[in-house]
Amino acid sequence: MNNTVQTGRGYTTPEMIIVLATLVIMASIALPSFASVLRKAQSQTVIHNLASTYQYARSAAISYRQPVVFCPRASDSTCGSDWLQGGIVFMDPDNNRMRSERERLLAIFEPPPAGSSLQIRAALNKRYLRFMSNGMLENTAGSFVYCPPGARDRDARTLIFTRNGRLRTGTDMNSDGILENAEGQPLSCPS
Repeated sequence: MNNTVQTGRGYTTPEMIIVLATLVIMASIALPSFASVLRKAQSQTVIHNLASTYQYARSAAISYRQPVVFCPRASDSTCGSDWLQGGIVFMDPDNNRMRSERERLLAIFEPPPAGSSLQIRAALNKRYLRFMSNGMLENTAGSFVYCPPGARDRDARTLIFTRNGRLRTGTDMNSDGILENAEGQPLSCPS
């Protein structure tokens, strides 16, 4: 008869400490870059949604042959002053830049995540965009600048619009990792 004792294969305490220490070190290296990836994805999503809403407002003005307003949202029926509340797109046939009950609400731009920054920089300090029936903007050109929560300058994104209604994203012409605005100045996020 064989009297061998089966011993269980386990891990010793020093082995477990080494494995846990390795995991902690790997996590501390990966988490900051993961946060950066999340900020970049969040920025791309907000900029994509903003560009889509902008393009929709412009094409609606052309399709309906009527002025269309894209403004920051105070409610589903009124314009506000803070783009962090989102935005609304509505037809404006009476040219008063205010939505009445008879003016059709066309789209809603959902608010960006809490803690982010979204600003419009437009000629004549306009807080809204008004598309004419030919798709051109009413006397304005400028840009939107978005920064996700906890952003650094290299996380900033911009959409630049011209008076003819065209839209483009900002570029990094000097390859320093920070996008520039329409004037070639680096974007910055509020600290």
